[in-house]
Amino acid sequence: MKTRYTGKTIAEAVATGLQALNKQPEQVEYQVIVTPKKGFLGIGRRDAVITMTVKEEPTPTPKPEPTPAPDPAKVATPEAGPTQASVEPPVSSARQQRDQAFRELGYYLADITKQMGITTTINVTPGSHVVRYDFTTPTEGLLIGKHGKVINSLQLLAQVFLDKHLRHHVRVELNVADYRQRRAETLERLAKRVARNAIAQGESQYLDPMPSFERKVIHGALAHNDHVKTYSRGREPYRSVVVEPVHR
Repeated sequence: MKTRYTGKTIAEAVATGLQALNKQPEQVEYQVIVTPKKGFLGIGRRDAVITMTVKEEPTPTPKPEPTPAPDPAKVATPEAGPTQASVEPPVSSARQQRDQAFRELGYYLADITKQMGITTTINVTPGSHVVRYDFTTPTEGLLIGKHGKVINSLQLLAQVFLDKHLRHHVRVELNVADYRQRRAETLERLAKRVARNAIAQGESQYLDPMPSFERKVIHGALAHNDHVKTYSRGREPYRSVVVEPVHR
């Protein structure tokens, strides 16, 4: 059964569909029905519309009939020898599996950006705990989106994809034109400004919802400010930071 989902971008619509169906990217198929359009001054703007279908589960192969155990009396007993310990997969094999997952994720991201009409090249920087994908494109603003909504939606999809393909968690970070660094600097300035307002007004300040890695920037920027405390409230994807003055 096909179900329609909308979003300001195709990636956002896909992320909405995956959350609603509680499925992984490789478990669904989607088709773009309406491509998004910015419009002029808000006039003529339209959201992306996709249809998403859950792939059918493959029919399980019947298990073969168990072979009867041989008669112990007719089986020669081998000479006793050293016990064989279970062999762990070599480190190189685990690294190859990780690198293969990184490559497949790169192809996955390239396919999504192509469907979005964005021409880009992707440079991958692998690591044990973090893997970074840096995009180079002439349409940086289109890939980033307003307040980073497009690149953040893509990063969410990428994280879901990689978590499905690796046994150990590796954090995914997508970046274009040093957006992450510039965004972190903007968030740090925002945190300090909001903290000043909280102290001056003596009231808690509520920030707009943001992803967890951006909330961490806010918390970190004010961690050593003795005049305010910060905490997050709400549920994803609407979880936000509250900056509260400390009354002494």
